[in-house]
Amino acid sequence: MHEKDILITGAAGFIGCDLCKSLSTENFVTAVDRREGSFNSNHVAWELIDLTDFHAVNTICRKYSPGGVIHCAAIAHQKIGAVDSDTYMRVNSEATENLAKAAAQSNPDAYFIFLSTVSVYGEENLNGPVPEESEFRPSSAYAASKLDAEKRLIALMDRGIIHNLVILRPAPVYDRDWRFNLERRVRAPMGIAYIRFGSGSQKMSALARPNLVAFISHVLKIIKGSDREFMDEQGSGDGSDENIVPAKSREQNHRKNLRIFNVCDETPYDFNSIVRVFKKSGIYPNRPVISAPLSAVWVGTRLAGALFPGKRRWFHSGYNKLASDLIFDNGKMLKTGFKPHHSLETVFAH
Repeated sequence: MHEKDILITGAAGFIGCDLCKSLSTENFVTAVDRREGSFNSNHVAWELIDLTDFHAVNTICRKYSPGGVIHCAAIAHQKIGAVDSDTYMRVNSEATENLAKAAAQSNPDAYFIFLSTVSVYGEENLNGPVPEESEFRPSSAYAASKLDAEKRLIALMDRGIIHNLVILRPAPVYDRDWRFNLERRVRAPMGIAYIRFGSGSQKMSALARPNLVAFISHVLKIIKGSDREFMDEQGSGDGSDENIVPAKSREQNHRKNLRIFNVCDETPYDFNSIVRVFKKSGIYPNRPVISAPLSAVWVGTRLAGALFPGKRRWFHSGYNKLASDLIFDNGKMLKTGFKPHHSLETVFAH
């Protein structure tokens, strides 16, 4: 075991693959996924397992005793009804807890970096940039499972099982070849047109994939190296947040190495700007822009909620994503000294 041995889950996925490429230049990476990725290196060992197979997870952790874990694997947002809440909870929360336990048993000093989501805050009545201490109102089974995973990890920390925990809450992630999180705010089905909902001045925080990978690398340097004193100077971070786990003085001591960050590009984007960048980049450059009144969207989502009462909150959140500003405070991220170098303009440049 060495502190440069890193276990990355979801290593064949959208984020995990880039992490493997970036971190394997200076670390030995155990790449864990259900399928083998396209990236191979002398510094990467692939292990094909299902993270819900607790025995397999324990075996891998004993085999490599990683110095740290970066947990990217999850069931992401799916179409309504495609995945039930029990499956989200089993994969995104229970498997996360088991992985953290297994890593700690193989190496008690291992750090754990967990990729959660800004969706834990929900979308309703978010006033101004939303800080990490805000109230949690998850509107989907996906977001609820991520929040539950956070609580389980912090409980492990309070029990002294894990000692160094970083929870990242990324804004919707995008790249030039993965635009879904942006397109669903501004594009009609099949890309036949752009849609301007209301004035199009609504703003959203978003996160370029290279910014997320770079920030994780930055956090690793803080955990491992010369910037560690920064972490100690910052106090208990979000560990005192009573929305997560009721804290006692003993628990607060365990939480001294708990950090929670919203992770976003430096500034948010309004919907009109997203359309302009897409057109300029050559993505659907000749598609027209069609205006859609927000009142029609409100009526449609309320009717859908009435027809499917079990999914009412999910449908209503769809309206909020289109009608409201969804901006998340990245001040704590920036205070670490990290500066995002990428934006919509750089990612979608020719």
